[in-house]
Amino acid sequence: MHIEAYKTNVKTKKDASLLVALLQFVISDCIINFDEKGQETILKIETNRDIKEMVYRVFSKQGFHCQII
Repeated sequence: MHIEAYKTNVKTKKDASLLVALLQFVISDCIINFDEKGQETILKIETNRDIKEMVYRVFSKQGFHCQII
């Protein structure tokens, strides 16, 4: 497994929880969590496959932005 990290514009724990639930529904075989680093909220996903497009789609549909780092 490898870890993909995404810089996000998520500001609240409620929004982070919603996104984790949606991502786990779409990508059920991954470990997903958010880390707050100062002003930034980083999404980390432990996975065995390419999931970048699925992550972007979920964020976009919910009105959020993320960028792989």
